Amino acid sequence: MSEEQQNNDDFNEDGPGVDGGLGSWLYVLGGIPMMILFFVVLFGLVGSCDAQNIMLHG
Repeated sequence: MSEEQQNNDDFNEDGPGVDGGLGSWLYVLGGIPMMILFFVVLFGLVGSCDAQNIMLHG
């Protein structure tokens, strides 16, 4: 097999594709909703402390 044919065999015309591994699914199904929940709780606590005029020293 010539070097040109070997280089053509290694080239993927469809791009990298989708891995579809367990880590990818855990991130999409678990990580993104947890980040949303974290920010909702964080801003909710900040808003409630601001409404009660609580000063957090730090």
